[in-house]
Amino acid sequence: MPTTILQDTPPALVEGGGLHEGFFRTPFRRANLLDADLMGGALARPLRWLRLKEWNGVGVGHPGLFGGILHQDAKVAVSATVYLYDREADRMWEWTVLDRPRRRVLPETTWHGASRCGNADRFLSLEHDLDHGRHRVRARFPAGRGTPSVAVDLELRQDLREFQPLVFSLRIPPGHHTYTHKSPLRLDGTIDLGGRVFRFDPARDLGNLDEQKTFYPYRSHWLWGCFAGRSSAGREVVLNLVNQMTPKDLPGEDAMWLDGRLMLLPRPAFEPAGAPGHFRVRDPQGRVRLRFTPAGSKPEFRDFGLIRMDYRQFFGRWDGEVVDEDGLTHRIDGCFGCLERMDARF
Repeated sequence: MPTTILQDTPPALVEGGGLHEGFFRTPFRRANLLDADLMGGALARPLRWLRLKEWNGVGVGHPGLFGGILHQDAKVAVSATVYLYDREADRMWEWTVLDRPRRRVLPETTWHGASRCGNADRFLSLEHDLDHGRHRVRARFPAGRGTPSVAVDLELRQDLREFQPLVFSLRIPPGHHTYTHKSPLRLDGTIDLGGRVFRFDPARDLGNLDEQKTFYPYRSHWLWGCFAGRSSAGREVVLNLVNQMTPKDLPGEDAMWLDGRLMLLPRPAFEPAGAPGHFRVRDPQGRVRLRFTPAGSKPEFRDFGLIRMDYRQFFGRWDGEVVDEDGLTHRIDGCFGCLERMDARF
């Protein structure tokens, strides 16, 4: 699937009430989904705001550490989460803070702006400056019962001259829409985990950015997997694979980056392979032939009757092969990443 389908990015995601659809060369500078005519037109705009789910997430990789950092605005609640898996100790810790809903929490785009969740003692802040190719993550959480303290201070380097981002906008039938911006990142800075300091080297350590703004249907479900690492030959490989609710006859947001070069992939199938969290992920053209083996998981379950969420993010090893658009095969041996499953009514 060639990347020649990438379009030049218009000034705004919504123009004249209509949403631009497809793949784009850069993120939108105005991601104004609330201006769209879908879901009831102008009269429904106050309620449409409540349906818009947004998050900015970061996956972080290090030889001794793997984790995820997420600031989420579900409108009915705002949350910030840091989870880290110590690979040597085979332990996972999680820190979460909830905040009150507000009209605007996350910035409209990651070109500029900042968000913060929490207070002086427990917080996660994200600062964005894509014009200069960087973002910053800072977090502080004190120790708790059985949980160490954590202090995160990372610069996330996203040079658009080095990494072609994945910018995707498409409808979810019958009347919903998803917009996402994903990219590899180079990581610089430190994570202090209970006094143990992990130093990140941008020449070695890769991560991934996930910016999401979606009008989800009331009943929503997806499977999503990703990793950022190196092939057995030492080439940088970042993968994004998803089974979601966009039309099956259209390309999805499945992609690989090879040494920063974006290549779109056919839609793969996620096949359970035994114990919970074990999957085979393959596509009909044979370009994705991977196995995911979890080392652990981060579950979340909420059931309030009409609102229900059954979510689990597994983290662990990816093994197998991926084939680039030039027909070259790249061996993947134990790249650490995640695979998540969502089944929700919200």
